[in-house]
Amino acid sequence: MSTKTLNILGYIVKAGIILLPLTAFIVSSTMFFPYITGKNFAFRITVEILLALWVVLAIFKREYRPAISPILYAVTITVVVLALATMFGANPYRSFWSNYERMEGLLGHLHLFAYFLVLISVFKGAADWKKMFYSLAATGAAMALYGYLQFYGVLAISQQSGPRVDGTFGNASYMAIFMVFQVFLALFLFFQSEQRWLKALFAALFIFEVPVIFLTATRGAILGLLGGLVLFGLLLVIFNKSRSVKKVSIGVIFGIILLAGAFWLARNTDFVKNNYVLTRFSDLSLQERTVESRFTIWGMSWQGFKEYPLLGYGIENYNLVFNKYYEPKLWRQEPWFDRSHNVFFDWLIAAGALGLLAYLSIFVSVLYVLWKKYVQERGLSGSIYAPAIFTGLFAAYFFHNFFVFDNLISYYLFFTVIGFIHFQGTQEAILEESKQKSRPAEFGPAHMAAAVSVIVAMSGVMYFVNVKPVLASQALLNALRDVSTEGQNVDLILRDFDKVFAYRSFGTGEAREQLSGYANNIVKSEVPMESKIKVLTAAIKEMEDQAKNNPNDARTYLFLSSLYGYGGKTTDTLVTLNKALELSPKKQQIYFLLADVYISLNQNDKAVEMMRIAYNLDQSYDAAALGLAMVEIINDNQDNADALLKKHFGTIVVADPKLLTAYARVGRYDRVRDVWLSLIEKDPSNVQYHISLAATYLKLENRAMSVKELEKAIVLSPEFKKQGEALISEIKAGRNP
Repeated sequence: MSTKTLNILGYIVKAGIILLPLTAFIVSSTMFFPYITGKNFAFRITVEILLALWVVLAIFKREYRPAISPILYAVTITVVVLALATMFGANPYRSFWSNYERMEGLLGHLHLFAYFLVLISVFKGAADWKKMFYSLAATGAAMALYGYLQFYGVLAISQQSGPRVDGTFGNASYMAIFMVFQVFLALFLFFQSEQRWLKALFAALFIFEVPVIFLTATRGAILGLLGGLVLFGLLLVIFNKSRSVKKVSIGVIFGIILLAGAFWLARNTDFVKNNYVLTRFSDLSLQERTVESRFTIWGMSWQGFKEYPLLGYGIENYNLVFNKYYEPKLWRQEPWFDRSHNVFFDWLIAAGALGLLAYLSIFVSVLYVLWKKYVQERGLSGSIYAPAIFTGLFAAYFFHNFFVFDNLISYYLFFTVIGFIHFQGTQEAILEESKQKSRPAEFGPAHMAAAVSVIVAMSGVMYFVNVKPVLASQALLNALRDVSTEGQNVDLILRDFDKVFAYRSFGTGEAREQLSGYANNIVKSEVPMESKIKVLTAAIKEMEDQAKNNPNDARTYLFLSSLYGYGGKTTDTLVTLNKALELSPKKQQIYFLLADVYISLNQNDKAVEMMRIAYNLDQSYDAAALGLAMVEIINDNQDNADALLKKHFGTIVVADPKLLTAYARVGRYDRVRDVWLSLIEKDPSNVQYHISLAATYLKLENRAMSVKELEKAIVLSPEFKKQGEALISEIKAGRNP
């Protein structure tokens, strides 16, 4: 391989690295989880190509091999610990591959490690890093503009973010931490630039980007940003020799403190209450629902850590901890968590104490290299700005992650920044190496064979790691589109899902759950019984396989129990639900489902027992109280039911359709009537409510009121007139239609 060819490869690798920030803008409408999968697959494919080319370069030219630093050691150790945690974890397959929603896992960390290696091996000059930071700055400016366009309604915000701008991330928290990195990078470029026009440009960029972080309404990121800027100012006050800089820094610090104080004093004013971002801060307290749930989840995480303290459960297995140590008070939150929303606990669960120490060692090594360089150069050309800015950035980043978790782009920015600090700390070694005569390119057969092997191996890796999962993701999205447009064509839908399963990718688990959801809907539809059986059979088979592959996941058993229930397999339903209960003994949802099964078996005492347990787990849960009241009614304990309803809802007549079945089952049509009347009071234009009330009056032998309700239904819905008049004629004739 000629020197010219190697130089071309070097340029290609550098160009690829500089263009990588564009990954942040990828949203793939052809794949499942479009905000996540598109970015991750693009990043992985690009990194794999760059890694293969870099390995070829490193084989032939010594200057393309990484310099050694404490940062490289720390990052390497962290990846090794993650690999061990994956091997000995609760679910090695899931730990390695992750899923479409997160796309992290060991595989994700290996790609980040590969990126870091290529970055520090190829970017060994200040000019390279300047281009890199300019590329990042341009990306940040474009993303900030995107955020403003979302705020003003020109571009749409994703549904899950509500009014909070989220850029191309589909998550406001992801957008927030991306912009935090960009703000500090703009600050760094401002102090590094010598030309006035560049300083003005980056100062303007800083001012342009800061408000976007506030528009994300992400409290951890905003507080982290303010704290990071205060820390940056304090470091300048302590270490900078310029009095003017000290004065400006003190002014900024006091400005931030005064701003916080002014907000606190104005927290109850209309100005604050009418602003969504400010309202999120004014509502912030230890009793606020989100904050309270964080503390609860962290407590559960601590219990999980104590069970496996050394290497944890393995990456991506927090769901097992969430199920096992579930706290009943979390009924107010979403039913499934796969992260502890805290950087410490996420690492403790993913890789134990060794993993957390390894992760923290990265920060320690980075700060060590950063400040060591400043101390060494202090009397010469050392500048406080770089160590102060990056220390502030890491403080902001760390604080943000104390309440949420990382994603691909935040990881990418983090590794880019620490790659730069690695470069800063190894400049002398790089300079010394460059002074020596570079080893000429070698063209021996062994070197050529190694280079070819790398290219071939990487092609195979790319197919299994990316191509198959991408095709599976596209096939899954196509299946879901067909479900929404041609859902009753069960043969088409089953063929669609079979295509997903045929790829045998990490998307199979997600596809099985989606097929299960489809089966739950199809059995309630008007399709022929043969079609219902066909779908149920396929879904049960897939979820049974899922349970074999994930025997410790309560979520899987809940999906499977639902399918068994629709298939009339009552015994299997009970066995599956009890298995789920064994894995998650405090989850009220499982007791609700068990109570339903026992009611279907006329084992009402058992149903009451299940609902009493669920209710006593957290008596503030109104749904549990309502469920217990229902089974008490069915079990002929009307006084107990009335006491519960009165306690929780202030009345024994609760406008909830769930009570209707219970009252009708025991023949209490007077209560059925009262519930329908209460429902009609809330929704008087609901035709079906009036028809159902008419039927109830008929059960109560009140034919006049039955006719009156049908007449109301006819007025509300002229289409019902012919049918309604026929029913009225039957009722007036003394017959029960």
